[in-house]
Amino acid sequence: MYFWYKLLTYLFYIISPIYIFLRKIKKKEHPIRFKEKMSDIKFPREEGFLVWVHAASVGETISVLPLLEYFENEKKIKKILFTTVTLSSEEVLRKKIGNYKKVIHQFLPFDVPKFVNKFLNHWSPNLCIFVDSEIWPNLILNIKKRKIPLLLLNGRITKKSFQ
Repeated sequence: MYFWYKLLTYLFYIISPIYIFLRKIKKKEHPIRFKEKMSDIKFPREEGFLVWVHAASVGETISVLPLLEYFENEKKIKKILFTTVTLSSEEVLRKKIGNYKKVIHQFLPFDVPKFVNKFLNHWSPNLCIFVDSEIWPNLILNIKKRKIPLLLLNGRITKKSFQ
């Protein structure tokens, strides 16, 4: 099954610029930062321990805010990369963490091997925390291959998805 998924993501890679452009026209993507979904990264990695937190939706973003506050005050953590998928979750995050100095927001790239590899090569997180009800096989398997610890909070999976 994973073979077919991976094949489809490679095919999606070819049309992803068109797909993201159409979403941008429909105002479903950020007018400037839409390329982040194709791993266009504008921020430097910087040295030190980097925790990556991913939350797809507004509810998931709000649920993890106390964890962000804790990480912001933890001296061992130098940077917090926070990824989201939707415009609304990015907006909520931006409003809630206005004065946090360690947090960098970026939109999660599409689950395409080339985008995933570029993203992980750049950020090279020390710890990944997903607060997500969506499963991204290419991303998760790449994290595993790199031996990066991954915590899945609030993860739910149906029997059908598991199979």
